[in-house]
Amino acid sequence: MKIRDVRASLVEIPYPRPFVPSWAPEGEHRTMAAVIVEVETDSGVVGVSGGDMGHGSGPLLLATIRDVLRPLLVGHDLFATEHIANRLRYTAQYFFPRPWVVGVAVWDAVGKVCGRPLYQLWGGTADEIPAYASFGEVRDPARRVDDALAAVAAGFRGIKLRVHSATVAEDLRQVAAVREAVGPDVMLAVDANQAASRWRYAPDGSRLIWTYERALTTARELSDLDVAWLEEPLPRHDYQAQRRLTAAAPVPIAGGEHNRGFAELVRLLEDDCFDIYQPDANESEEIHALRQFGTMVAARHRRIIPHAWATGLGIAGNLQLCASLPSCEWLEYPFDPPVIVPEVFQVMLAEPLLPDPATGAVRVPTAPGLGVTLDRAAIDRLTVQRV
Repeated sequence: MKIRDVRASLVEIPYPRPFVPSWAPEGEHRTMAAVIVEVETDSGVVGVSGGDMGHGSGPLLLATIRDVLRPLLVGHDLFATEHIANRLRYTAQYFFPRPWVVGVAVWDAVGKVCGRPLYQLWGGTADEIPAYASFGEVRDPARRVDDALAAVAAGFRGIKLRVHSATVAEDLRQVAAVREAVGPDVMLAVDANQAASRWRYAPDGSRLIWTYERALTTARELSDLDVAWLEEPLPRHDYQAQRRLTAAAPVPIAGGEHNRGFAELVRLLEDDCFDIYQPDANESEEIHALRQFGTMVAARHRRIIPHAWATGLGIAGNLQLCASLPSCEWLEYPFDPPVIVPEVFQVMLAEPLLPDPATGAVRVPTAPGLGVTLDRAAIDRLTVQRV
């Protein structure tokens, strides 16, 4: 079975109000941009995927698909997945650093041809994954308490806060207030979003870059608040500092979503940089290679909890990855009302992936491939560019 075409659409999803994510140097976001990829076979099977394309990178991916990936992949055997993965790596090296969403579409087509969801093709047995509510903005403690209680009321059994205030004390006030409000039974994680800090700027032009000392001080203070992990406290390529921090910190240290390619992920693992590794099927590497990386992480007695801040299609891919891993504990689930809610970031899905209000877990679709169906009318309405 051959690949007949690779095409893509760039959609712009309007937000109900401006959103100011903690990781973005440009300040307010008024829309969520996403690229939806379709890989069509000569038998008519179409694999789909999609990922968040922030920072204006969507048109670059579309151009890369049109000018590089389509010529490289059309005519190749759909089941030659390792060959296709290497084509993606070539593209990532020389043209565009995040072509991995195309690989997810290839695997969706493979699953559809085989009549199996991807996690089952890869030997997974989990039929649901607990979801944690992943907030995106830095808000004051009182507001975050209200947000956290609303998330728990919606069924979530875990929450992740963003900390990026001027002082450690300000960061801790938010975390302490939320811990007191939700009680000891809710998993509470903290994300510092420092992976790209060398070129991060606040909207006013200033920079806030954590030193090793601030990261360690924060980790020590968080240990008294029963925090499940501290995520991305240091820049992504500062391997030596990450290793030192993981060895010294009294709370687990997590990261890896912004490290690109298998070689960087293996370097993180070999250097023992984290307790918890967080690659993303849309951001980090080809999705099946991340399944293989998960086996390596397990062999080192470390944990893997993929990053999944993305659109509904992006979550669908990472959900299949999570369910294929032997001991993945959580699915990251974007949730920051009134902006980041399922009806916004999952608008391209006919049926959104929702946590069970009673258990907080997301069921893994049983339909083949990613197991999701596109809402074509919604996609057509929101599309701004096609290739």
